[in-house]
Amino acid sequence: MASERPLAAILGAGSDYSGDMKFEGRVRVDGTFRGRIFTEDALEVGPGGFVDGEADVLHAVIAGRVKGKLHVRELLVVESTGSIEGLVDAQLLEVRQGASISGQIRVAGQER
Repeated sequence: MASERPLAAILGAGSDYSGDMKFEGRVRVDGTFRGRIFTEDALEVGPGGFVDGEADVLHAVIAGRVKGKLHVRELLVVESTGSIEGLVDAQLLEVRQGASISGQIRVAGQER
């Protein structure tokens, strides 16, 4: 899915950024991001990545940590190393064994 398209932006390991980001392509976070992310493409949070804030994306693959609001218009995949705390709103949700989600979850507009 997401790994097939080229990256539009990457926040590397050890990086720390606060603010808003809006991109037309795939975004990968391996450092710490605080703020809001918007893309019509995919968000990837690597195993060492941390997003604290809001994200509104087409697809997401979470292998690190997300805290806040996560709106995914199509498929959200939470890998075995992934952790989400907060509000999750996704059309489709795939959770791997070992992943953690704590908070309110809505899938396809239905609260679960």
